[in-house]
Amino acid sequence: MRVAAVVQARMGSSRLPGKVLMPLAGQPALWHVAQRLRAQPLIDTIYIATSTLGQDDPIADFVRGLEGVRLFRGSEDDVLARYYHCVRDVRPEIVLRVTGDVPLVSLRHMTRLLTRLMEREDLAGIASTYKYSALPVGFGHEAFRFSALEAAHLEARLPEEREHVTTFIKTHPERFKVEILEAEEALRGPFRFALDYPQDYALLQVIYDRLYRPGEIIDTLDVIELMRSEPDLAGINADCVQNVDPAEAVLDSTYDRS
Repeated sequence: MRVAAVVQARMGSSRLPGKVLMPLAGQPALWHVAQRLRAQPLIDTIYIATSTLGQDDPIADFVRGLEGVRLFRGSEDDVLARYYHCVRDVRPEIVLRVTGDVPLVSLRHMTRLLTRLMEREDLAGIASTYKYSALPVGFGHEAFRFSALEAAHLEARLPEEREHVTTFIKTHPERFKVEILEAEEALRGPFRFALDYPQDYALLQVIYDRLYRPGEIIDTLDVIELMRSEPDLAGINADCVQNVDPAEAVLDSTYDRS
């Protein structure tokens, strides 16, 4: 099955403006996201999808120089439309959704997630919602069939359904069967590796200083081992709060788990 990874990225973060281009080990965070996805053999095509606003021109300029990555620009607020139009002409069987602020997105978990979706024809998608998967914040991602994404784009009307790519799919369990893939024990932990606050950046700088080697991909198992061996590191961003998935109200009663 063809898999297209779409990374949504913008400069206009209210808490940490320009976060996706902030440097880690000498390269922008978005570069690290792209390199990790390039190392995932189940992905056929990688897109970075940003808005058409002038403030996101630096992202577009940066992506044009990235090997093996395609640029797409679309609506800032209608992120669902941005995703759909990004892959509409390619029409992959599966669309992998990744955000530009997860420079440690877990390839290990991604392999399990994509493989399971490929094997389960009855599923419209698989998520790694942090609250339910036990996966640390910043390791996660989700994948959905293009057919479900297309239906959502054509039918979703509410602002939150347009702003959040998969909310329409998740909140219509009578039509779309979605599963949560729980993390394997070795990847679990109450840690936060997303880049959304200055404290997050401080922690990620420590992790990259300790673990990154040029030409290699940081193994998320090594990240967990570092955090467990040095418990004080978790305190760097312990006060940071993760945004709530607008579909969480229906998760307990409608999501299958594996």
